[in-house]
Amino acid sequence: MFKYFKIIILVLISSNLYAQTFGGGVLAGLSASQLDGDLSGGYHKAGLCAGVYTNAKLNNYIDAQLELRYVQKGSNSNSKENEITYKSKLNYIELPVYLKYNFWDKFSANIGVAAAYLQKATEDKDGVGDEPADPEFNPFEFSGLAGVEYQIIDRLFFNVRFNYSILAVRDHPGDQSYFLNKGQYNNVLTFTLHYQISKSDAKKRKKACDCPKWGKRFSLR
Repeated sequence: MFKYFKIIILVLISSNLYAQTFGGGVLAGLSASQLDGDLSGGYHKAGLCAGVYTNAKLNNYIDAQLELRYVQKGSNSNSKENEITYKSKLNYIELPVYLKYNFWDKFSANIGVAAAYLQKATEDKDGVGDEPADPEFNPFEFSGLAGVEYQIIDRLFFNVRFNYSILAVRDHPGDQSYFLNKGQYNNVLTFTLHYQISKSDAKKRKKACDCPKWGKRFSLR
């Protein structure tokens, strides 16, 4: 996991020293998740989220951002009424890419996609302890994302994001399917702080007058 972070950090440093076309920084926070399709609902599985990112200013209203982050997903159900105990722990290396639209003052909306690699998957089906997931989860995940970000101070941002698997991360027992529901899906909320270490060179940013007219028209700034 750490070797991937080192690669991105080197990219951030090199871009800052040479082209300065891209900016970048670090992020850290918490995740709250559930596994849709496992018969237990609610964002009861808490986890960690941390990583690095690089971004570029496309114009005065839109940024493009690429991240590499470690995020813990899964589900947690402990119902005393139904005597059900179940917990799944899914650790992913995730690569989100998305656009940030600065729509009002210090707020921006995020929309994009993410590809992820499942580093480790365990389950606790009876409250005794974690064991390798059975049946196995798919090694790769592809998800859509949407979120909102707020600039707290000059280089510090608070991001709230929703991720949902586009493709099932595991089949239903017995390979059953229900219309569009083909299996189990990760349903995740993340709450992270982003610290911008380096900024892209303002001289290389596109001016607002270079944007399409509709971009100005729909901006609230």
